[in-house]
Amino acid sequence: MKKIIFVCLGNICRSPMAEFVMKDLISKEKFKLEITSAGTSGEHDGEFMHYKSQDKLEKAGIKTQGFVSKKLTQKLCDESAYIIVMDDSNLKYVLRNFQRIEHKVLKMTDFAKELGYDEVPDPWYSGNFDETYHIVLTACKNLLKTLKKEFNSP
Repeated sequence: MKKIIFVCLGNICRSPMAEFVMKDLISKEKFKLEITSAGTSGEHDGEFMHYKSQDKLEKAGIKTQGFVSKKLTQKLCDESAYIIVMDDSNLKYVLRNFQRIEHKVLKMTDFAKELGYDEVPDPWYSGNFDETYHIVLTACKNLLKTLKKEFNSP
């Protein structure tokens, strides 16, 4: 099964939000993908997602059980068909610290160009979890359309 990993700094706000939005979307579409997330810093390893990310997801009817934050590793990169990063800092970190991944690293905002963002703002700093959720939801819907075309083609 193909695996997609979402990456942000701490793996407690943006990337778990993307992970669970995408899990929700693929379950409704009955599309088979393995979805996970990780952070570049590792400073929140073993923690649950930020309570405001959890609240935002649960208000949208998205379950968040089973999440534990983790740091991105070469193994996770190797196992993933795509590594979807939230911002330029994550992009630079991933490209600098992992091997054989250049062809599968994309920015989340590549899938939400209509919104006019170049990066997914970190709500840890901005406090705007609604804005982050809107970008993540839009990008995940568009990413899923792209993946369905790619992974279902002969």
